Amino acid sequence: MENVDLSIVIGGPQGGGIDTASSMISKAFTYSGYQVISVREFHSNIKGRHSYIHLRVKNSPVRSVRYPVDILVALDPDTIFEHHEDISKGTRILYDADFETSELSQARMIMRDTSRRIKEMLESTGHTLNVKGVLEYMKSKGAVPIPVSFGNVVSEAVSDGTPTRYFNTFGAAATLAVLGIDKNYVEKVIRSVFGNKEKVIGPNIKVVDAAYDYCSKNKLRIKNLPDLEMGKKMLLTGNDGSAIGKVIGGLRFQTYYPITPASDESTILEEHEELKWMEGENTNLITGGVTVVQAEDEISAINMASGAAMTGTRSATATSGPGFSLMAEAISFAGMDEIPLVVTLYQRGGPSTGLPTRNGQSDLLFALHTGHGEFPRIVISSGDVKECIEDSVRALNYAQRYQLPVIHLIDKNLANTTELVDIPDASSLKVQEPDKSDGKDSFSRFTLDTKNGISPIGFFGRDIFWLTGDEHDEKGHVTEDTWMRDRQMEKRFLKIETCEKEVPMSERAVVIGPSSADVTFMTWGSQKGLVLDVIDALGKKGIKANLLYLKMFEPFPSEFVSEVLKKAKKVIGVESNMTAQACKVIKMNTGIGIENLILKYNGRHVTEDEVMDASLRIIEKKEKVVVLKNGA
Repeated sequence: MENVDLSIVIGGPQGGGIDTASSMISKAFTYSGYQVISVREFHSNIKGRHSYIHLRVKNSPVRSVRYPVDILVALDPDTIFEHHEDISKGTRILYDADFETSELSQARMIMRDTSRRIKEMLESTGHTLNVKGVLEYMKSKGAVPIPVSFGNVVSEAVSDGTPTRYFNTFGAAATLAVLGIDKNYVEKVIRSVFGNKEKVIGPNIKVVDAAYDYCSKNKLRIKNLPDLEMGKKMLLTGNDGSAIGKVIGGLRFQTYYPITPASDESTILEEHEELKWMEGENTNLITGGVTVVQAEDEISAINMASGAAMTGTRSATATSGPGFSLMAEAISFAGMDEIPLVVTLYQRGGPSTGLPTRNGQSDLLFALHTGHGEFPRIVISSGDVKECIEDSVRALNYAQRYQLPVIHLIDKNLANTTELVDIPDASSLKVQEPDKSDGKDSFSRFTLDTKNGISPIGFFGRDIFWLTGDEHDEKGHVTEDTWMRDRQMEKRFLKIETCEKEVPMSERAVVIGPSSADVTFMTWGSQKGLVLDVIDALGKKGIKANLLYLKMFEPFPSEFVSEVLKKAKKVIGVESNMTAQACKVIKMNTGIGIENLILKYNGRHVTEDEVMDASLRIIEKKEKVVVLKNGA
């Protein structure tokens, strides 16, 4: 079979059913046996502005998306305008012919800065300032427009007077039709997406039939993709993965205040209170589900979670940058009183409100240093959906074992990336219980009589002890005694030494690829997959490369990282922030600076092609720092 590697973008107005269309395409391909990954990009307004999904489909494992696209599906004029540079020779542009004369000046939902740049491009190339002009420009680059009157075709199939409500279904079905995906899979997806809504399922299936008939009659098929074999898998986002991992890890209480992109995790937990899908998997941990509370603000959210943790309940909260800022004092409280608490921090573009629905990795240093005073914490990061599941379990275990706040970093790109993953084996993800008190009245919650810094934990309703937020003696009574202050500080930080001894290096940092290489990449978070794809591409050019992939930032694996970097011939750091924060953490802990950098901070997802291009520029010694600018 020939190699299949397709890049697809489907775009339209926010609230116009783009997610549904993307889900249809992704699920139909997976039913056919293909590997799929997709990234969701959307504006921060409620409805109207340009939203799109970037998918990549392969008949082999897929870890990243790429440009240029092979198929651009435009459900509105804005998509044509916004993605005019994302095409190349042979790109098919499937669009509604009825908006061909739409003027750029009428595209009110395009940001003014973006509209101005498009206008300048069209004027400089001698094209008219409308969709037709942009299409002519794209044709000059080798693209192939496919005009279809969505309204006419849909109206013939469904006569309820509202054809526009089916445009997303038509666009998705037409995309699958031109690629030769079996129509039965698309109809199966319709039933999956719309559940028991028979009144909705019927018309949508008629639209699917119409799309396939139209593409067949007009000979629009460009491929005939055969079915492949694939075992059972789950199509999940990073938000899904984190929620599932928390359930497997025994989470019982989750709090949140609505904020993008963290809220999805909590709403997923709310929608699956009974967790029937987990039946038979660690049933002792999932009976009763998870209590999810939407608090009045982030300060309440973290304090509620801390309060629940004091009763012996496995507790967590989820937030993004602005909310995490409000949690700083309470994180210090959890550090002082040794409360086992997980904070899932979804990173997005800052500062302030910044880019609330866009990607970023600029909260790393904040996570490492948030809160006043000095106290131990654990900071970990995930790089793909599978890791989101595993790391959410680990975060809960770390919190219980070491009795401290654990901050779990997931960047927005990963939160809104959909991947195929194996069904998680809950039995392989062990839930670790803490060392508990013996239940006696004379319980010393913060006893100094420990060799590892970890005191037996006590629970409200069972043990008698004090939690005040002040420095304290072994029972929790307030003290400012210098000797006790020294001993309690030392006891708390001894936990970090214990963690370093107990947590295997595979959970902290790993080298992926050959031990000796011409180029060593360093990255963290959602760049993991695309860097691995770049490494494969470089290998085809005779350049041997490997990846130093960081997962735990506190305690930092200094000795391991030092050994890797000292042996490396050329090191390239890849991050989605402006100041190379992970590189700063490395230098702070090892004294080794990384000079070659690939950075992206405009809020859009990083793609394989742009990192490949930047890597070659660095390897060829043309540049040391490459800032990536792409993205609609």
